[in-house]
Amino acid sequence: MTDEQHLIKRRIKQNQLRRKARRVEIIVRRLYKITRFLLIVLLIYFVYRVANAHYWYLPKDIFITGKNVEISGNSIVSDKKILSEIRKIHLDNEPLYKINPDDMVKELEMLPPVHKAYIRRFWLPARLVIMIQEVIPAIVISPSENTPEVAAYSFDGVFISREYLPLNDKSHAVKILSYGTSEDDYEKWNLKKIMNLYRLVKETEHYSGEKVQYLDLRIPNNAFIQLETVKIRLGILDLTVFERIKELSSMMVSEDIKRLASDTKYIDLSWSDVRYINVKEEE
Repeated sequence: MTDEQHLIKRRIKQNQLRRKARRVEIIVRRLYKITRFLLIVLLIYFVYRVANAHYWYLPKDIFITGKNVEISGNSIVSDKKILSEIRKIHLDNEPLYKINPDDMVKELEMLPPVHKAYIRRFWLPARLVIMIQEVIPAIVISPSENTPEVAAYSFDGVFISREYLPLNDKSHAVKILSYGTSEDDYEKWNLKKIMNLYRLVKETEHYSGEKVQYLDLRIPNNAFIQLETVKIRLGILDLTVFERIKELSSMMVSEDIKRLASDTKYIDLSWSDVRYINVKEEE
């Protein structure tokens, strides 16, 4: 075989190898495209199945049983009341991520003791976390020292009705005794009066060194304030009352108070220029 024939034969063999390599490359490319297409289809199917899985759906009786609902931050409004309010909102049978909690938040914030409400949605399982920020009670109102509270006011003047009472033991609200008569209807008290009453109680504690049990407003123009060891007569709660209670800082440590502790009816601070101890009458 001549060199020319050998060269021709070699070129034919190389061309055959190139064509074979191209066929393999074409097959690989086609397989890659098919595989990629199948993976995309599988991914779309997987996303569809995940998006429509039952784990995304809240139980139909969620606001009846309270299951899959976590409530925190509430001490005045009960869990039952919160669920009852949210139950007013109709929820369509949709996945959790399609549910807008804004309507539920608005409904909760219509409750007087609720200052702010936040609702977060969680998956696996589908559940709601409700976080409540309540108003802070300043005073509670009762018709007598031994009867349940009938109303309360917060520091920002929000009226809290009987349905949210009594307050829990962690509340530091001061107790006010009032019959709520037409002359002094506690449901119509404004923020200025509420804060003046709160200030009066706290300054009395400061100057007396004792905890106030209650402030008694049941007798018009003749207020009393009960300390741990003695009662104070304040009389009319005019602008001078804050000056009058300053006398407690010296009177509470006086020898007369100590000597008459068991016989003292009340300390009279109802006059601007006279201070005296009213003692119990002998039977």
